Amino acid sequence: MKNRNTWAAFLIGLAVIAFMIQTEQAWQPAYFIKSLVKLAVFAGAVFLYMFISREILTDVLHITRNPVSKKLILFMIGVYLFVVAGFFLLKGQLDPDRIRESLFAKEHLTRQNFLFVFAYIIVVNSFLEEAFFRGFLFHALKPAGKGFAYTVSSALFAVYHIGIVANWFQPLIFVLCIAGLLGAGIFLQYIEQKNDNLLASWIVHASANLAINTIGTFLILSK
Repeated sequence: MKNRNTWAAFLIGLAVIAFMIQTEQAWQPAYFIKSLVKLAVFAGAVFLYMFISREILTDVLHITRNPVSKKLILFMIGVYLFVVAGFFLLKGQLDPDRIRESLFAKEHLTRQNFLFVFAYIIVVNSFLEEAFFRGFLFHALKPAGKGFAYTVSSALFAVYHIGIVANWFQPLIFVLCIAGLLGAGIFLQYIEQKNDNLLASWIVHASANLAINTIGTFLILSK
């Protein structure tokens, strides 16, 4: 890696992911508390990098004013339908009871609060992750090489989710899930780069979260 700022971003990214996995696996707070921790840690990481690099927030997050195209909106709908269809095609390979138990016990969801939590995941949580991985990490690591930035930011995105989905699936499906998350990270970064706008990858990420939470709602209400 070529300069101090790139090294700083790399080490900050590793520290954030290690801390969040520890929070997810060892502390296991209720979702509301975990969300506040995540917001504080992700924001703290970005502001720490800003202090080190002397860059301004919009440059760090790479938020531009480029418009979101109608084609991207149609693509967002396609992502939603693809994820939901994939669930029903692979439903026989999943363990709905284990997923449901994780949502209720580990995430502290109830039938009274899950819709609020799911709405937060779709809108706010997706933006936090896009801002951190596709905005801050990728653009801070890019001076070391675009391929390096794609690989590291997407790999950390996948590893971050291990703590969330570790108990949801059988081992083979879990490995495929992590590989899929790595691919999703690369794909979302491509969308951000192609549109030159973090908001483009955000709405696609939000549509995927909407699909996942549609599935979660189905699982919660089906028993």
